[in-house]
Amino acid sequence: MNKEIIFHPYAVYKMEKRGITEVEVMQAINEPNSIAAGKSGRRIAQRIFGKHLLRVVFEEYQDHILVITAYPVKPERYLRR
Repeated sequence: MNKEIIFHPYAVYKMEKRGITEVEVMQAINEPNSIAAGKSGRRIAQRIFGKHLLRVVFEEYQDHILVITAYPVKPERYLRR
């Protein structure tokens, strides 16, 4: 996805609290391990970083991607084996 990535203020706040960088979020969106369907037409990019799975909730528009939030979880909770 080579669209401009815009961070919602809520996403920036949550990323700072959780120690997640913009680079990690952009990697998850541009090179995800998988993409899942979210609520209300949103999508969730998932990428493994070390022992954690980073989930990035976003909305895709014609000319940009709006990041809503991002959070780390244990991979086994969301990935099928």
